[in-house]
Amino acid sequence: MRKLTRTIAVGATAAVLAVSGAQAPASADSDLPNFRFGVQMIDNGVEVGDMQFTPFLSFGGGCSPFANDTNTFDPDGIRINLNAAPRGTLGSRDFRIGIQATDNNGSQTGPVQWTPWASEGGGESGFAFDTNFFDPDQVRVCLEARPVPPGITFFDFRLSVRAVDGGGADQGGFRQFTPWAFDRGGLSPWAFDSNAFDPDGFAVGIEVY
Repeated sequence: MRKLTRTIAVGATAAVLAVSGAQAPASADSDLPNFRFGVQMIDNGVEVGDMQFTPFLSFGGGCSPFANDTNTFDPDGIRINLNAAPRGTLGSRDFRIGIQATDNNGSQTGPVQWTPWASEGGGESGFAFDTNFFDPDQVRVCLEARPVPPGITFFDFRLSVRAVDGGGADQGGFRQFTPWAFDRGGLSPWAFDSNAFDPDGFAVGIEVY
């Protein structure tokens, strides 16, 4: 009876929200889509590398392969993809995302920088740099899952990316967002540092409401 009661309660809440024009919150019965997280790099405005994806959240997440521009050298910009699954829902899964940078054929790899968990209200990660904090060649993104803590609900989420330069001192680049998960996600615009040339580090983020 507990499962049936909760399903009826969630359905009633969704009906009230639908009448008022609001979206139903995510919970253990969430209808927000299962998703994976992708990253892509660009150089000189035209040299676009392959999009690289994490596993889907339903498989526990994980890290993508490293993404690069077409010559694997000093990309100028980055974009991300909140890639919704054609079937399957977020359900009772909580998540956070991370980013990692590397240089010189993988020999100068910095640590993964993680966002807070979605259930904690999201937020931005720290900036990911290679080991010398200068012009990384490749970036990968990570997705981690856990059960949603009891009593936590959220309505929707989207992801973001930002590029910095000057070893993190120049933070004049814009934070770029994907579409919302409720709208099936998609690509962010390209994110650049303030001069759109050879950024040194990158941050990702989760915006939740």
